[in-house]
Amino acid sequence: MILNMNQLRAFYTAAKAKSVTKAAHELMVTPPAITMQVKQLEETVGIRLLVRDGNSIQLTHAGEIVFKKAGRIFQEIREMEGFLEDLATGKSGELRIGCPETPLKRLMPLIAAFKKTYPGIRIIIDQASNAEMVKSIEDHRNELAVIRYKPNNSRLKVKVIWKEEILLVASPDSVHLQGSEISVMQLSEIPLILRREGSAVREVVLEYLRKFKVSPLVAMESASLALLKEFVQQDNGVSFIERDAVDEEFKNGTLKAIHILEGSPILGFGIGYRNRKDLSPPAWAFLRLFDKPEVLSLFLK
Repeated sequence: MILNMNQLRAFYTAAKAKSVTKAAHELMVTPPAITMQVKQLEETVGIRLLVRDGNSIQLTHAGEIVFKKAGRIFQEIREMEGFLEDLATGKSGELRIGCPETPLKRLMPLIAAFKKTYPGIRIIIDQASNAEMVKSIEDHRNELAVIRYKPNNSRLKVKVIWKEEILLVASPDSVHLQGSEISVMQLSEIPLILRREGSAVREVVLEYLRKFKVSPLVAMESASLALLKEFVQQDNGVSFIERDAVDEEFKNGTLKAIHILEGSPILGFGIGYRNRKDLSPPAWAFLRLFDKPEVLSLFLK
């Protein structure tokens, strides 16, 4: 048996109002239409559900049971309608954002601004390397992710947000570097500590060195930024690190920046996604925040 929801709604509304006329007014149909819908429902189930008593109607015993169950059904429908409306307008739902370790520092003010506007949306932050963030979008694990901007990347859409200077850093008393500046050509003779494969910083640094035809002397690799900085502080070599990630070490004197005569490598970051049509209302609302100058100023501080 397939239940006709229009027939059930006509029965429920008439029983609740105890009047076919009032039910017809509420559902914006004629009284005969209500009577016909109820009769068709009774014929479908083979049970009498209500009887007329003068100008009002009375429920049978079976009608009382059906009325209570119908009430729960229509309450669920109302809640679902409200939920879908909130979801469509960005008032509720879930937003999954991927972000590597260092760029998260810049992303947090924007997330805070988003939560003020959309407090009902639950945000889940996924952290991993740049390569894993790209894959997470392709695999539909994350809707949005902070990734490296590559002009020739046609697989994903990227809204470019900011550029980051990648600094060469060393221990303050490094035996590998006597001064505070260096030519990029010398990096073939100095131990270099690199990020692990999949890191956007690693990609940019190796592309930068290839441009100058420099073959680096890679001494160590690490996926952990904290461990990488520790290796440099112990003077196991020098490393390339985003400026935002070494502010504290520069202040307390545990690391120093080395000026490269040919200029530092630059890493472009953006918010990556598959297609506009694939984005949920919360994801689209988050992405549109980047178009607001007052919000973007928080992000770029």
